[in-house]
Order: sequence, then structure tokens, then C-alpha cells
Amino acid sequence: MPSRIDPTLCAKCKGVRKLCGLPRCPILLKLQENLNLERTIRKPILYAPSPPSILVGEKGYPFVRIGPNIVPIREGNIREFDDPTLWWGKKSIEDIIRLRSSLVYSSFILNVKNVRRSDSKLLEKTREIALSSKPILAEYYYRKIPKPVLTFDGILAPLGPRGEIKNILLGENPVVLRKVDRLVYDTDAKAVDVIKELYFSNVSYYDIVRLLEVGLLGEKRERRIVPTRWAITAVDQTLGNILLDKIRKYDEISNYLIYHVSYIGNNYTILVIPGQWSFEMLEIWLPGSIWVKSNEPYIVENYELYNGKTKKKEVDGGYHAIRYPILEYLYKIKRQAIIIAIREITREYYAPLGSWQIRESIRNIFRNKPLICRDLNEVLDCINRFIKVTGKVVLKHSILLNYLLKSKKITEYF
Repeated sequence: MPSRIDPTLCAKCKGVRKLCGLPRCPILLKLQENLNLERTIRKPILYAPSPPSILVGEKGYPFVRIGPNIVPIREGNIREFDDPTLWWGKKSIEDIIRLRSSLVYSSFILNVKNVRRSDSKLLEKTREIALSSKPILAEYYYRKIPKPVLTFDGILAPLGPRGEIKNILLGENPVVLRKVDRLVYDTDAKAVDVIKELYFSNVSYYDIVRLLEVGLLGEKRERRIVPTRWAITAVDQTLGNILLDKIRKYDEISNYLIYHVSYIGNNYTILVIPGQWSFEMLEIWLPGSIWVKSNEPYIVENYELYNGKTKKKEVDGGYHAIRYPILEYLYKIKRQAIIIAIREITREYYAPLGSWQIRESIRNIFRNKPLICRDLNEVLDCINRFIKVTGKVVLKHSILLNYLLKSKKITEYF
């Protein structure tokens, strides 16, 4: 008899890890086919701006595909095509797919081990584009006319047509922030120190990711091209850890708070509880959502405690995309707390749009007025107002809530 297929396999994989053994995810392929994109680029030459935006693939590593994403128009708000801060709360799933499906991924193949060599003109031009703080025009010469495809990913935003380039001619000089210009030429500073200085100098998170992608951060001997998916998670994790070092010295928050926000089929509920920093994420894929084929929700739980003990099962970029903006909030209010973050994914989220919506949703959740509770029992009573699964389901899966309901402190159990 054939073995029973794991109904949670798709939720574990999210189209990225190829757990089913197929070369391409059939769910994502179906999404792509249903869109029926038409060819809009007719020639193998395009004079157009980049928002700026860079993408580095990971397939075939250390030989990777790298290059700028460009917008085949020259009017309107070009930054809107690759700036998630302009999407949140304003753009629907359809709006975002429409924007991203028109971006042209213009790439070439490079060995990441050779990035310190200066003989790649395409890499040099790509880095100039990545350095720019404003959209930058260039003329792109393709080996063939870019193909009209649209691809989806759990961490990256959707991506439209793609073509292999043989030459880039910049039409203008990049506009580089003074702080960025100084730090990318500091080849004695460690990447973590540069990321820290850029962040506290108010350089955008997404600009930092872009600089890391193209190998412009860190000590000279350590610099390398970083696939975009890895760069996103690395910056989330690095900034989170930088903020956590400061937060551990703050006083504990004094109130029990519940924050909630919903956006494009994702419901986020954050429980802020007095105590030393500990963090737990519950990711709940509801029946009918994109990856769940069964009638039961699929729930992933991961945590980290004040003493460093962790459980990180099936962790992907989503864990750090939630953790980092929560730490950002605690740093701003100069408090530490126990945090339980609940993410529910509904059937309305029918196409994966990337981890940006997680990060920006959590940033925006703290702009809402929280519900203030007297104690943990009231928190458990009140969360039923915000979540689609019951509080009993949350309690069943939450390690931190179960420990908190006992009389001793969490740290006494380890």
C-alpha cells in the first residue's frame, strides 16, 4: 500500500524546501498559470529605471544569478515597485501582484567566490545601482527578449519577467547617502558593526539588505554576494540581536497588553506580558489557506527564553521577520517583556507575497491602541475576540503560556 501523504507537508515546505520531491511547487505553478501574463517587452534593449532593487538567487550556489529589477516605465512613483513601506494598508494582494509582475529581473550568473575581483563590469554596475538611494536610469542589453513569467515565494516579494543581460550602461550617477558611502568603503569594519551603524543612522532596513546582497558590507576578506532570501533573514536576525542586547538592561513592562491588526488575509495578535525577555511565535495556517489541504489548522510553535534556551523547529524567515520589529518596539519604549506573537493565515491570503508583509504588519500593529488587561487570565479570556481558533487551541500549543500559568517564573524551570 502507498504511504499516506502528510497533509501538513505543503505548510512545512511553503513551496521552497521541495519536500514533495517535485522540482517546482505545483501550487505556485498553478498560481502562475492562472495569471496568463502577456509579453509586454518587444525588444532585447530597455532604457528604464530601477527603484532601486536587486535580487540574488540561491540556486546553484556558489554560482548565483544576480541583477537589478527594473521598471519598464519612466513616470509615476518608481520607488513604489519595491518599497513595502508604501504598500502596507494601501495595496491589496492584486495591487501588489500587478506592481511586481511588471518588474523585469535583469540578471547574469556570477561565482560568489570571485566577488572581490574587479573584472566584472556587470557586478560593478549592479553595485552602483544598489548604492543609490533614489531610482536610477540605465540601458539594459539582453541576450534574448525577457520572458513574461511571474514567480512567488514565501520570503521574497513576487517577481515578474526575467531576462539575461550582457551589458548595462548607466544613464545617470547614483545618489549615495554620505553615511552609506563612508561605510561601504570601510573594509576594516565587521558587517554586524556596519549594519548597526547604518540602522542607528536611520538608513532603511531594505537599503541595508540591498547592500548586504551585493557584498558591500564588512571586512574586505569576508565580503561576498549573499542570496536575497539569506540576506533578508540575516538582517532581521542581526538587528534583532543588536536591539535585544540593549533591551535586556531595561525594566520590565508593567501592563498586560494585547495588540491586534489584520492585513491581506493575515491576522496578527501580540500578547505583551510583564517579565524578562522571552519570545514565542505561533504560526497558524487555517483550513482553506494556501498550504493547508486538511480540515485542521497547521500550527508551528517556536520560542526563545531569557536564559537562551530555544526551540526552533521548522524556523524560516518568518520567525525573525516577526521577532525583529517586536524588539524594535520594545527598544522604543525602553522596556522588556514576555512576548507571544500569534499569526493566523486565512484563505484570503491566496498567494504568498513575501516576509515584508509580516515585518510591516508588526511595525504597524504597535501604532494601534492596545487592549489593557488586569492579569494573564483576563488576557486568555480576551484573545478570543481577536483570533479565529479558540484560546484553548493557543494554550494547548503555547509553551510560555503554560509556564506562566504556574506560580513559578519561567526561568526556574530550566
